[in-house]
Amino acid sequence: MATHTVAKGGLGAHAITLVANTVETTTFSEDLDEVTIVSLDGAAALYITVDGRTPTVGGINTRVMPAAIGAITLEVPTAGNSVVKVISAGTPTISIQRGR
Repeated sequence: MATHTVAKGGLGAHAITLVANTVETTTFSEDLDEVTIVSLDGAAALYITVDGRTPTVGGINTRVMPAAIGAITLEVPTAGNSVVKVISAGTPTISIQRGR
């Protein structure tokens, strides 16, 4: 499992290349309303959680972003530090950043 921490006021963690079938965890040291996950190369689908659950590839309790270059913004339903967890069956490069 790979991890990144974004200090309070920081914008995000960028140019993260996922390891296939390994959860990537990014923790923002503050309570955010939204986070945005950006697929920089569209190499593989992303499975994402922002509610403390651990995602699985194709998991029923995950949000999915198809294999495409683009972004998805999600509301963070928890209080305290905002934690984003992402997994993929491939090795796409992503960025995780604060929403608005």
